[in-house]
Amino acid sequence: MARFSGEFKISEKDAKLVDGIIARAPEKKRNNEPAIQKYGNEKYNFEVERSTYNTRVKQFPWNYVAQPMIGTCVQGWNCHTEAGNRLKDLGVKHAYIVTTGLRGTGIVEEMQATLKQAGVAYTVGPLTHSNPRITDAEAGVKAFKEAGCDGVLSIGGGSSHDTGKGIRLLLSNPDKTIFDARALLQPHWMEASLKLKYITTPQVAINTTCGTGAEITPFAVYSDWDNRWKFNIMANGGMQPNVGYDDPLFFRCMPEHIAAQTGIDSLVHGLGGVMSKLENESARAVGMAAVKMTFENLGEFVYNRWNDKACEKMCWAQHLGACTYALGGGVGLIHALAHQISAINDMHHGMANAVFVVEGLRMNKFAAPEKMAMMARNCCGIDITGLSKWDAAQKFIDACEELRNGVGIKDVRLSTYGLTKDDCYWMSKHAVNDLNLEANVRDLTEPEIEAMLVGML
Repeated sequence: MARFSGEFKISEKDAKLVDGIIARAPEKKRNNEPAIQKYGNEKYNFEVERSTYNTRVKQFPWNYVAQPMIGTCVQGWNCHTEAGNRLKDLGVKHAYIVTTGLRGTGIVEEMQATLKQAGVAYTVGPLTHSNPRITDAEAGVKAFKEAGCDGVLSIGGGSSHDTGKGIRLLLSNPDKTIFDARALLQPHWMEASLKLKYITTPQVAINTTCGTGAEITPFAVYSDWDNRWKFNIMANGGMQPNVGYDDPLFFRCMPEHIAAQTGIDSLVHGLGGVMSKLENESARAVGMAAVKMTFENLGEFVYNRWNDKACEKMCWAQHLGACTYALGGGVGLIHALAHQISAINDMHHGMANAVFVVEGLRMNKFAAPEKMAMMARNCCGIDITGLSKWDAAQKFIDACEELRNGVGIKDVRLSTYGLTKDDCYWMSKHAVNDLNLEANVRDLTEPEIEAMLVGML
């Protein structure tokens, strides 16, 4: 149907542009009414709740400290050598190996030898992407069934472990898709997870990076690559691997830039739980330890992965960072944005966190100055005596920027990585409904996030 402005006919292309502008700038904003964000044709319930009278005393009156949701973790030199027997103990006779490849490290070959020694057969599946896609899980299920496998061995970082989780989810829920397990703010993630069956296929996770935490957690992250957005998934129990292994022998095989990027991921996991509006004290205590350990050891580890002490400490830092959000502490804005930039250009997840860590902290500074000041003093060793809480918070932000720059990640302009204003709009649209934003200490709307992103171009 033709569209007119007065007597002037508007072209189809311009009409679509105008429709986009109208959708992004609803008329209500001119009347100083609370802006209601939209996702498709649905309004965000949490936006309505924030701006209407409610007799509930606190936003999060109950905290769930989810220790049973955390898988067993084994730390130590050469601990990977027991993984074959652990799979055997779990009843696995034929393991399906999920990995990105880890070319040139010899790690996959070492694990194959470990399985052979334990008498466990194995099949190496199609290599997964660095940011797992829905198609990775679907291809994995097909290969798993064709090979007659009965358990999963994931080798690598979060991409391998998350692909393994997705495969197991689909095996236990053959009538469902990865989309059915989406964990969003709206529709609420619990609504989706309760419709799924408990995951029963065993998984052992061999970790090789100092950032993921996916070797023990009940979450996974997937990209809808066809539509360029990324989301968490959850099951109705059983998604966490049965056992995760953090072997320093494998951690030190990371190249310098991967060590730096994944280490920043650990930092963000930790500080996210400390600053979280969920006020989970168990997560906060563990998060403080993760932040402190990362500040004290990441630089030395990045520039000498054979520094045994630093290597061991970064194994622990990434584990503690994982516990922070697995205990129910949440992560926040930085992770919500990191998910979406990876969906746009396939950026490594650790690098994506490094891009947003400083700007994300600045965005939250005035919502959590005392928490940032606490990390400045107790995690970074900064003397904040006599400083205002805002100046003390800035000291922590500056320390994070110094660490990020110090490990070689200096250029964080979004334009450097090919992003445009249109990408900023698309990222903000999905980041505002990302599960990780639930814990962010500052309430943020889609236009606020978009403005931040445009400012980073």
